[in-house]
Formats: sequence, structure tokens, C-alpha cells
Amino acid sequence: MYRFFFLIIYIFLAIQVHALTPYEANYDLYVKTPLGTHNIGSAHFNLNVNDNNYYVYTTEASTESLWRALYDYSGSEKSIGLEVDGELISTFFSVRERVGGSIKKNYGITIIDRNYAISSKGKEWKINPGVLVDQLSVYLALSMDIQKNPDQVEFIYQVVDEDGVEYLKFFVGGHETLNINNNEMETIAVNCPELKLTLSLSVEHNLQPVLINKINGKTEFILKLKDFETPS
Repeated sequence: MYRFFFLIIYIFLAIQVHALTPYEANYDLYVKTPLGTHNIGSAHFNLNVNDNNYYVYTTEASTESLWRALYDYSGSEKSIGLEVDGELISTFFSVRERVGGSIKKNYGITIIDRNYAISSKGKEWKINPGVLVDQLSVYLALSMDIQKNPDQVEFIYQVVDEDGVEYLKFFVGGHETLNINNNEMETIAVNCPELKLTLSLSVEHNLQPVLINKINGKTEFILKLKDFETPS
């Protein structure tokens, strides 16, 4: 039965168009505590792609005022780049995060000729051969690469952030049927142990994440899809 299902999934993925597809998605933001899991805020993802396959990918997340005594957070990310023949070429990435009224992260990284990454804080890193992504555009890279290689179980990317450029492994797990807001969704599980990140990528939604689990320090956060729209 499962072999048959996976065969259907692979056929479905094989006939998909691998180019980037613009979308907007809203998520509920949860935090796990010793007293249970609580919905403390929301997040918004937006992918814009122009006719020349340049993309601007952004996220915004924040906690609601009622929960700020427990965890006061707001943040935004932006990833800019280009898709060429099914490969992402990142050119810029920025992050701004505020926790408890203090700025915790505020930086930008510019990628020059796919050879060097330069931080707004003055640091510079050499980029080795291989795909370069950031912690946001990796969602796009996984979507495209799993569609192109549905039987591959490990993907390795150079991921850039304020600490530099590091090779990270993303492992593709099995099929999962998830109930998201009373809708059953067929998903593919992906995890990155180094980032303490687990993703559930929806087959129906072009392998974009419908569930994101991230551990930051001692705190575990969950993003759960609320609604997803693509241009008509």
C-alpha cells in the first residue's frame, strides 16, 4: 500500500513545473512550555517572482500582546535571488529580530558573483563550489530539489548566516498524512539536525512547509499553516 502511495507521489512530483511559484501563506505561531503548547502569535510568508525569475522572499512574525509577558518577539527576514535552470542563485539575505524590547539580530549579507559573502558587519567569507542558500531560501531550494529528485534522501547546501557559511545536511523522511486545521494533507518530512529544524512539506502546496518545528536554545517553536494562496 505504502509503495503504491509513494509511486503516485513520485509521479505527481515528476510532472510538476520546477520553477518558483509565487505564494502567500499565514501561519499560527506556537510555543511549547512545561504547561503545554500555546498559540502566541502569527507569521506571514510572501514569495514574489517576476518574469525574469528574480525572487523576493520575506517573512514576518510576532507574538500577540496578550502573550508578550511570556515571550515578546518580533522578526523579519528577506531573501533575494534568481532562479536559473532549476537552481537558486542567492544575492542577498537580511534578518531583524527583537526579543523583549532588545534587538537580538540585525544584519544583511550580500553575495558577490557566487564567490564571496559579505556581512553588513564587515565580515567576509569565501563560498565553495555547491549550492548556496540562506536560512529562508533553503525552503525554496528543498521544494525544487525534492521535485527534481524525489528518491533522494539527503540534500547538502551551503547555508549562510551572520556566523558564516556552513555545509548543512537536510534529510528527507517518509510520507506523513497531517491534519492541518481540519484538512488532511499529504506531506514529506525533512529535518536538519544542525539547525534543530523539522519541516513538513505539502505535496498540494508545491512542497512548501505547512508545519515548521524549530528549537532556539531551550525554547521550541511551531509554525502551523493557516491559509495558503497562489496568484490566480
